[in-house]
Amino acid sequence: MEELTVEGLLQALQSSDPFVRRDAWLAAGRVGPTALPALARLAAEGELEVARAANRAMWQIVRYVGAPEREMARAATVTVLGELFSQLPSQLARDVLWMLSEIVQDWEIDQAIGTALLLNPELGEDTRMCLQRIGGENAVAVLEAGYARADGDFKAAIACSLRRLGRDVPTPPCPKLQPRKETAVKPVGR
Repeated sequence: MEELTVEGLLQALQSSDPFVRRDAWLAAGRVGPTALPALARLAAEGELEVARAANRAMWQIVRYVGAPEREMARAATVTVLGELFSQLPSQLARDVLWMLSEIVQDWEIDQAIGTALLLNPELGEDTRMCLQRIGGENAVAVLEAGYARADGDFKAAIACSLRRLGRDVPTPPCPKLQPRKETAVKPVGR
């Protein structure tokens, strides 16, 4: 098979043939992080099936660079995705958060940016879950900073994430453990 280039990948992803698009996104990992800006544009602006194929190509690159022997490509991918992030529509930004959660190292998390994302009304829930997934010291610090500034149901959700990561957070209680209606059932052991 001949070497796939960024231009060749983009051309194949825009093909009217769904099998050509599929083969292109499946092979996208080897193209590397240099293709990510063009793929993000295509995922944001392309026709539905083309945009979907571009998004899948981005995921393939993330998974390809996540292999242990590809540290330089992984670091470059984290940098490129971080630079693209602010230019993306909300749904694609959510996808990029999840992509980053697969390859980012805890020490690479910028606490100020992470807290701003956590408190963003459109991206906060995805950010919370990605930070919980990463789970290192910086991720916990971002969650703690968000917990201090959040309120209501989202504060309870952040508290649940912090508990999941081993932190003692007394209030608010986990909503999953709160009864939603009056009942005569008593907890076992009380």
